[in-house]
Amino acid sequence: MKSFIVVFAICIAGALAGITDEQKAKLREHKVACVAETGVTEEVIAKLKGGEPVVFDDKLNCFSACMLKRIGIMRPDGSIDEQVARAKIPKDLPQDKVDQVIDACKVQVGKDTCETGGKVLSCLSKTKAVALVQ
Repeated sequence: MKSFIVVFAICIAGALAGITDEQKAKLREHKVACVAETGVTEEVIAKLKGGEPVVFDDKLNCFSACMLKRIGIMRPDGSIDEQVARAKIPKDLPQDKVDQVIDACKVQVGKDTCETGGKVLSCLSKTKAVALVQ
């Protein structure tokens, strides 16, 4: 889940301190591929990044799942690999806050992989997980 925080902070909020230029480029590459694959608009992603309310429709749900899969946090079956997620989170984040976010968001499950991705991203957004790393 810590990875979730970083992953979505990066892919939604943009480049952050603490990750390499190579990692930023890879995340941008994933984002471009997932936008193309799902048809979600850059406008929706920008709203989400800016903390504006968004509707988690099929496109945004599938974009979320696509990003999580490409980064390795979501398995092909739609389940979350918490171990991978935790391995990707910066060690300097407050552990108690990270655990709260992980505990709240790792249990989010939808009717399919896309909906699960959307529920996880929605949870991260609601818990202000992105604020932990900014």
